[in-house]
Amino acid sequence: MKKFTVGMLTISLALLAGCSKGFNLTEEKDASKPIIKVNESVITQKSFDDALETVYNSSALASRNINLKDPKNKPLYTLLKGRIVNELIVKELVLLEAKKRKIDVNQKEIDEQIDELSKKMGGKAKLEAALTLNNVDKGAFVKSVKMDIITKKLVDNVTAKTEITDSAAKDFYENNKTTKFTLPDMVNAQHILIGASESDIKAKLQSENANISEAELNKKVQQEVNNAKVKAEGLLAQVKADPTKFAELAKASSDDASSAEKGGDLGYFKKDDMVPEFSKTAFTLAPGQVSEVIKTNFGYHIIKVSDRKKAGIVPFVEIKEEIKKYLANEQKKDVMEKLLRDARSSAKISYLDNEYNLDEIQKQVEEIQKKLPQKEDKVKK
Repeated sequence: MKKFTVGMLTISLALLAGCSKGFNLTEEKDASKPIIKVNESVITQKSFDDALETVYNSSALASRNINLKDPKNKPLYTLLKGRIVNELIVKELVLLEAKKRKIDVNQKEIDEQIDELSKKMGGKAKLEAALTLNNVDKGAFVKSVKMDIITKKLVDNVTAKTEITDSAAKDFYENNKTTKFTLPDMVNAQHILIGASESDIKAKLQSENANISEAELNKKVQQEVNNAKVKAEGLLAQVKADPTKFAELAKASSDDASSAEKGGDLGYFKKDDMVPEFSKTAFTLAPGQVSEVIKTNFGYHIIKVSDRKKAGIVPFVEIKEEIKKYLANEQKKDVMEKLLRDARSSAKISYLDNEYNLDEIQKQVEEIQKKLPQKEDKVKK
């Protein structure tokens, strides 16, 4: 499966929402205490604490049990604090700008966005399991979705006149074709996935029974993994009996929701677009060939290669629309950054608790950077 990244325009949805359930990562403070004021909007201690918990739980810090209360981790905490304070201020600026333009969101839009997220996750059950696994409060998650919609509406509002000509796209292509548009060998393939992610299975079982023992949990996880393998092998037998039914079987049985509706079609991809086990198999198959059942951390896959492309420069006609979309997004980003810079300069930002003063935090960060080991410059002979 492809390793996807999700780009958030201007602000981080999860961070701004403060979705976590609360774990007291730093010293206890009055949650209702105002710490920053942006015009008439107040940012409380709780807003900061929730955002910190979200960042902590969604990073390697949680899995490594990093204690932010430990004095030796103060530099790390300072860096996180600066990032979070800045994001919280940006959130308020976005809301102020949206209010000026009478931008709002109704419940129908929120429900539609959540439905779309559910589809991408493979269904509501998987979305809810992911929220549970990451200690995300459902109410706060809904608020985060609303904030994301407001942000996108604001971007659309202030960048409505953004337009990229074919000529501008062609110039970008000519200036970058050897660096950005030279592709390695590529494969076009379909796949059927029978999900068997142990972490997903555990999250689902624990959401169904919070008191399940570790031994029982591991036993049930292994049972589900084994069942998934048996199901995948049964589907492979059907594919081998009639390869023309691959798309039909993918639509009916694949757990990869995004490709299943397209008959399992993944489009063209490079080796490093996929997890190694998947790529290793896909790039050994000739067009028309079907793989045996293979295992990745997502589950069990059956792969059918449709086409292959050798390395080379992508023709402009094939990439033109993608270039125009990229350049339009870059223009939108520049416009939004200017809007937020102007909004920040005209807003009255008061730090009610000096610990969260961005100017002071920046000074602390600079001191931390001075103490970091300096790399020697190495010049080739």
